[in-house]
Amino acid sequence: MQVEQQQDVGLSRGGSTVALIEALRTKHWIKNAFVAAPLLFSGRFVHAWAWWQAGAAVAAFCMLSSGIYLINDIFDVRHDRSHPVKSRRPIASGRLPVAWAWASAAACIIAGLAISCWLEALNYHPAKSLAGYEMLVWPLLYVAINLAYSMGLKHKAIVDVVIVAFGFVLRAMAGSAAIGAPVSPWLVICTFTLCLFLALAKRHSEINELDAQTAISVRPANTVYFKAFLDHMLAVSSGLAIMTYTLYCVAPRTVARLGSAHMIWTVPLVVYGMFRYWLISRRPGQGDPIVALLGDKVMWLVLAGYVMLSAAVIVWGSHPSAAGLLDL
Repeated sequence: MQVEQQQDVGLSRGGSTVALIEALRTKHWIKNAFVAAPLLFSGRFVHAWAWWQAGAAVAAFCMLSSGIYLINDIFDVRHDRSHPVKSRRPIASGRLPVAWAWASAAACIIAGLAISCWLEALNYHPAKSLAGYEMLVWPLLYVAINLAYSMGLKHKAIVDVVIVAFGFVLRAMAGSAAIGAPVSPWLVICTFTLCLFLALAKRHSEINELDAQTAISVRPANTVYFKAFLDHMLAVSSGLAIMTYTLYCVAPRTVARLGSAHMIWTVPLVVYGMFRYWLISRRPGQGDPIVALLGDKVMWLVLAGYVMLSAAVIVWGSHPSAAGLLDL
């Protein structure tokens, strides 16, 4: 009998560990690629030191985001149990004890902030903005707004998607601070409009896949969202994202920094990528950006092509043989 009880305890602990790993949502760590975006656009990807500092910032936000996911699932457990898919999440299904989830969330957030403090020590200079504490302020603000989101703001229509989009802006700003790159206004507005589009597409998918009563029980903000309203906001946000990115490509400051206007050649890839994402997100079960991205090889090719073309423009766009192609 004692041996059987010990085996049951071992299985329970093993099951909780597996559930914890699942609850950390490691697949969603890919979202933290936004932290590394300034590495590309600042042109500092040619320096080895910038790679490991950007990598450390990505690791910090992987820890912070996993901690926030755990806290969000704790607060959302009642709503998740009404959802046909989310009800299988570790906390909602009872596979992960709430006490474990709280302890793990605290550990993840502390680990993420510790990495941020280390990066802050590497880059600190009192002459920088925010008295030199950028790499500490942005992660702390990210945690603060996401805690507010989890504790109630996610139930406020429009406010919820704005907070989600702003969370990605903070990721990008922290990425800039990690490598000592100045924060461009274009980085802020392009990131915000793109991620607003992605957040709205997810809401649209949720409304499409669930009946009205279930959609509202899962997310109270869905009482305000309806298909025609979301279609309008998606059209506006996608147009804003494409327009702001195009303006960034031809902005005098961008042209002066890169020595050419050749970033304009990346616009077709951005347009195609956004339209394709909108197309595949309408398929059943594809509303989550991560699910849509991981399951679509064409999107991977578009992203890879965009990164390679952007890097080529940043490195070689100002070469005399290429700089004269466009009339500045």
